Amino acid sequence: MKLLTKISLNFLSISLFIFLSGLIVFYFVLRQQVNQNINVELQKRQTSIQNELKSAHSTTTAPTDFEKKVEITPLSPNLNPVEGYSDTLILDKTTGAYTAYRQLQFVSEVNGQKFLVKIFKSHAETDNLMVRIILSMTLLVVALIIGLLVLNRHISQKTLKSFYDTINKIKKYDLNTHEDFQLKETDVKEFNDLNKVLISMTERIKNDYYNLKEYTENASHELQTPIAVIISKMELLLQSDCMQEKELKTISDAYEASTRLSRLTNTLLLLSKIGNRQFPEVAKIDLTAIINTQLSFLEDVIDSKNITIESPDKSNFVEMNPYLADILIANLLKNAIRHNNKSGFISITTSEKQITIANSGEKIQGSANDIFKRFYKSSSSDSSVGLGLAIVQKICEVSGFKALYSYEKNLHNFSIIFHPETNNSEA
Repeated sequence: MKLLTKISLNFLSISLFIFLSGLIVFYFVLRQQVNQNINVELQKRQTSIQNELKSAHSTTTAPTDFEKKVEITPLSPNLNPVEGYSDTLILDKTTGAYTAYRQLQFVSEVNGQKFLVKIFKSHAETDNLMVRIILSMTLLVVALIIGLLVLNRHISQKTLKSFYDTINKIKKYDLNTHEDFQLKETDVKEFNDLNKVLISMTERIKNDYYNLKEYTENASHELQTPIAVIISKMELLLQSDCMQEKELKTISDAYEASTRLSRLTNTLLLLSKIGNRQFPEVAKIDLTAIINTQLSFLEDVIDSKNITIESPDKSNFVEMNPYLADILIANLLKNAIRHNNKSGFISITTSEKQITIANSGEKIQGSANDIFKRFYKSSSSDSSVGLGLAIVQKICEVSGFKALYSYEKNLHNFSIIFHPETNNSEA
């Protein structure tokens, strides 16, 4: 939920709560005030009726006006009914419905004779007035809340504009552009404080990033030189005729270890460069052409294992870095060949949404969820450094793709989803 929406909803919920609470209180206060006014009117009528009783010296017939209903009943000397105000319901004979009345009950004595007098005042008129008042107040308050909500949203949008500008700049900022991270000063102190913290934090991150990048490149460069020297010296020793078989075996093992170390260094450097997003260039490339090129490079290995290849013949284009595309396809194909059976097969299918490379082979040892982790090896082969699929995962991460693996019907299936968010929304 967006911040502006949350602010508006909070404002609306608080306003509605206050309005409903105030409406209930207002109703009871208004009802009490109306009852007090009716009581005053009933008191006046009480005085008038008492005067009429005293002047008549006898029982009075109840008035015929229903709205000014009066009941006068003679009382026995020993009865003392409760006097006071109360609410009651009286049946209206003309409509057959009960109507709410305010009642005043008192005892009046004339020449030693007690009379119980009940005076009634209908609530109908006052209730209609209260309904009109409450309805008017409700419409007024609702209009006021809507107006305040629109005004609050407009003010919040204007106030939060600098906040959203900051978010957009953070999203678009790229350390590889070597540009300074600048934010506009606002008239809100809290946003200015946030911008200062973000600028300071970005500077520290940028310095750490460049230091780490420089260290990685220097370390890789410095390692490659002695490793190359070691490998070349060992190649000379292996070509020597004065070595015994045991010594040749030792040198051969050291040579293989040095070669593997060289590959590992290059691979780790590549992973670091991909993770640092040092390949920002994007172009529209033909996956089918890349697949065919890589298959031609690996033709000797494929023939040695007698692997059957089913490759696509229709061009399929995707937008990504061309260099990373070559590495992605090469690593997937090498993995499919390395972990394939003798006389096995590889099936390659492409579409606008994904590419899938399936190869025959035994089920991997361990969890399938770990297959894209660094240094994970599903076999004991020394020819692999265990970083090929980790590079695939990292390329997918920086390219906005998604790498999936499954094992079904004795087939290893590696799929690269090009636009996972679009595919999920369509599904």
